[in-house]
Amino acid sequence: MGTPEFAATILQKLVAEGLPPVAVVCQPARAAGRGLKQEPSAVEALAQQLGLPVFPVQSVNTPEMVAELTALKADLFLVAAFGQLLKKEILDIPRLYSLNVHGSLLPKYRGAAPIQRAILDGQTLTGVTIQKMVKKLDAGDILLTKTTPISESDTSVDLFERLAVLGAEALIEAVRLIDGGTPFFTPQVEADATVAPKLTKEEAVIDWTQPAPKILRKVNGLQPWPVAQSALGGVRLKVYGAEMSKASGPSAPGDISTDHKTRVLVGCGGGTALSLTRIQLENRKKLEIKDFLTAYRGNFPFENMG
Repeated sequence: MGTPEFAATILQKLVAEGLPPVAVVCQPARAAGRGLKQEPSAVEALAQQLGLPVFPVQSVNTPEMVAELTALKADLFLVAAFGQLLKKEILDIPRLYSLNVHGSLLPKYRGAAPIQRAILDGQTLTGVTIQKMVKKLDAGDILLTKTTPISESDTSVDLFERLAVLGAEALIEAVRLIDGGTPFFTPQVEADATVAPKLTKEEAVIDWTQPAPKILRKVNGLQPWPVAQSALGGVRLKVYGAEMSKASGPSAPGDISTDHKTRVLVGCGGGTALSLTRIQLENRKKLEIKDFLTAYRGNFPFENMG
């Protein structure tokens, strides 16, 4: 069970390793793009391409789906970024276990946005956990974990891609441990649990009085949604790329300095500054900063961020 690209990567690797599922369950097609065309999820599209039976369902917990899943007589349910909560009735269907691939080192960062929250909080290490699913969200016993470092330049998109590959490796290892009869599950330490709540649009607004490292984590952590943003000349500006400034920047938070060719520096709290590298003005396309400055031909009119 899974829906987005994260889950599709895992499905692809399961099949490549000779472990194709007997069926795939995902969320249904959603309207996407300017034309609001109904587009299948990454998992649905891949399952169709691979010739696997696929169930795109609005809710997996209906009596009809319970009957469909029971009829599969599956040994395991494997879940990755499915996007729906599973009732205990569903979790109890497989002969052995329902396993989940979670994008954190549980019990840290239980919940909807573990990858983004790890970056926002300045963590330097994260990973994936294979856990036995229980009724309480992300609280099941742990079968195994795999780790990866988080660098200062890692965005959530980078980390999603890396953890998807790591999650596939971990899930394949888990299935083989179970198949070999040697799984060992470790209970989570409840006192160590933290929560990673769903992201909100309100979190995207940049407060330039905060120090540059914290703002940079917001830029990196809030991709591909909702994307860190501010105002430039009264127009919303999304910041897709930034780095710590090595040059001396403006003294006041939100003030801007530029060489009009390759660099836009914005003052941050504590005397720090960020260098913007990729931005998007409202109703415009994303631009590298040098292309953005070229449009003004040396007459950059803005003095500060709103």
